[in-house]
Amino acid sequence: MKKVLFATTATAALAIGGMASAQGISLFGDARLGLGYNINNEGDPLTGDDEDDVRAVSRVRFGVNMTGETNSGITFGATIRADNAIGGQGGAIGQSEGSVFVSGSFGTLTLGDTNGADEQWVGDLMGNYSLTGLGDINETVYISNGGNFGNDDTNDFFANPEARPTIRYDFEIAGFGLSLSSNRDLSDVGVGGGYSGEFGGGTFEIGLGYYDYSEFDVQQPTTITGEVIIDGVPTTVTVPGLEEQFTVPGGEMYSGVIGGTFGDFGANVIYTSADSDSSSFQTLGIGGTFGFGDYDIGAFYNNIIEADGGLSTFDSADAYGLTAQYDLGGGASVNGGVVNTYGNDDVDSATVADFGIKMSF
Repeated sequence: MKKVLFATTATAALAIGGMASAQGISLFGDARLGLGYNINNEGDPLTGDDEDDVRAVSRVRFGVNMTGETNSGITFGATIRADNAIGGQGGAIGQSEGSVFVSGSFGTLTLGDTNGADEQWVGDLMGNYSLTGLGDINETVYISNGGNFGNDDTNDFFANPEARPTIRYDFEIAGFGLSLSSNRDLSDVGVGGGYSGEFGGGTFEIGLGYYDYSEFDVQQPTTITGEVIIDGVPTTVTVPGLEEQFTVPGGEMYSGVIGGTFGDFGANVIYTSADSDSSSFQTLGIGGTFGFGDYDIGAFYNNIIEADGGLSTFDSADAYGLTAQYDLGGGASVNGGVVNTYGNDDVDSATVADFGIKMSF
């Protein structure tokens, strides 16, 4: 899911789909169709023998927004996509998909699959109008989100299974905002804040984030390599083995963004720094947009300034992309982009691209 530079409140988020009444249920949905180069249907880069493949990509999703209001004026509600319904019911580990909120003059309290306080106010780089996201290279890595680093899908440092569900409190007044958050076990502390307003005929926004996280355990799948006889020929094969458990030490993460819009132009700059006893990293990225008529053009650049410990492979790696869209009206647009994924002397980058029609209902 893409995130904007500044999310307002859960109440505003649940307005998607044109809610016509103060209490009720409304449906929303999206779909896409087109072609992708060197990506799978989710927009992630292909590897191995599938590289340099051109294939059809398509998807359809729908969800539901639910809102209500108490006699005293407190707003409450929830949202979830149909394909995530199982994760929304909670189960033994808690709600991992969708979100639930209550909101009033006291602020807004949101639980579930939602941003940590730092991510809520810092967000991601502008400029990704691609059809599929193309690996979402413009997105910022937050430990509070339990995500992974760029296209490094197996990096244990960020794959925190305890990051979700998240509990977050938001309060905003006169352009200023403050958010506090924690994880399911209430062992982590997140703080975010910022200000947005008008300046010189445009808009100006600044946000800061801090996240203090406890150590967490991850399960790393292993493989077993051996030689077997197939049709009388000795053959080396690799098969899945037992999972190994690793403990990632606790640490801290800092993040900040400055950005805004002026006329048809928009831009933002994001800096992050994270550190633990086993790994650390710093990143700096810039994103920009330009619109004219029904056309929008976006570009972004992300650089890993330094990375050490378990992340040393990505030291000095960078990634960038150029994307565009044309508004067809009625919720449909033509979208496309080209992205060069993270690469350096140790990591080979990949060129990925897509083009097609995006639909919003």
